[in-house]
Amino acid sequence: MIELNNITKKFTLHNQGRTNISVFKNLNLKINPGEIVALTGPSGVGKSSILKMIYGNYVFQSGEIKINNYKIDHKYPRNIIELRKNTIGYVSQFLRVIPRVPTIEIVMEPLLEINFDQEEVRERAEKILLDLNIDKNLWNLSPLTFSGGEQQRVNVARGLIRNYPCLLLDEPTASLDNVNKDIVLNLINEKKDKGSSIIGIFHDESSRKYLNAREIDITKISHGN
Repeated sequence: MIELNNITKKFTLHNQGRTNISVFKNLNLKINPGEIVALTGPSGVGKSSILKMIYGNYVFQSGEIKINNYKIDHKYPRNIIELRKNTIGYVSQFLRVIPRVPTIEIVMEPLLEINFDQEEVRERAEKILLDLNIDKNLWNLSPLTFSGGEQQRVNVARGLIRNYPCLLLDEPTASLDNVNKDIVLNLINEKKDKGSSIIGIFHDESSRKYLNAREIDITKISHGN
């Protein structure tokens, strides 16, 4: 379960006389196990900021965020690292990886870091790459040389290879054709059926309907003023 309770978030513009920009005030949000919530609203309203606060990338000024009853507390960064390792999967909008690392190793990493058997991990990585139509000839190459759609599918494979209790999805189908988009949406639905709490940004209405997502317009539940 993901819970945001009375969250206040401000950005300080240091290059503009430390001007404070209020983004959220008294933001409340709850995502249950086996549920998908789709954040909606115009560009710049703070949809990605919500995902980054949940993941621990952004500090918030007041309120609390709980992941399966564990609080996100920036006073204890090791706890945030443990939550990321064991509880929260994150498919970011853009692929960020170390150059020259092969695609297959990037996809395997989330399971290897929790000491899964390497042979089993490779089998699972190969399966999800095949499911996502990533050609075998590309597996030993760095994904930084791939097309935008291929990079996004590698990003999805890495984020969905594990059964995380909570999933954060930032436009996971934005660069995909309709065939591959449907494949990704089916994989997301599988995670929902396994009990994951899922929150994401899906700009096309058809994807939100396909996922039977509960839509939340950010402008209607929190105002920065």
